[in-house]
Amino acid sequence: MEDEIFIIEDFSEKVELMRLFYKIIGEGKFIQTMNHFKNGEGFGIDPVCCTFAHKYHPGEEGYFGERGVCFSLQPPMAEIEENAIVDYETFFKYLIEASEDYLTRNPNDTVQVEACLDVIKNKFMII
Repeated sequence: MEDEIFIIEDFSEKVELMRLFYKIIGEGKFIQTMNHFKNGEGFGIDPVCCTFAHKYHPGEEGYFGERGVCFSLQPPMAEIEENAIVDYETFFKYLIEASEDYLTRNPNDTVQVEACLDVIKNKFMII
């Protein structure tokens, strides 16, 4: 049971996991997360993480395709590991939502957050 992984297929559950990721990351790690993302790197703190497809190769543990982003929820917050795989556009849409929420409480970070969003949008060729 320890190696079991559940792949979330329901879109609303994927959104719920993405929002949970940003909630757990919190304000204290949000800018750090954005800096990782703009460098094409995933980020996480127990029990959540976010990884990018380009970091894995076919046959490698963790591989989930050529494109996209995987949000994971680990035990003990889930009975088994839960993964929500989304395309870059969906990832970016909810990153913008999280950024807007963050900026309501941290308006002094607007320039930095917007710069990161621009780099992320260009890096992953998001329209």
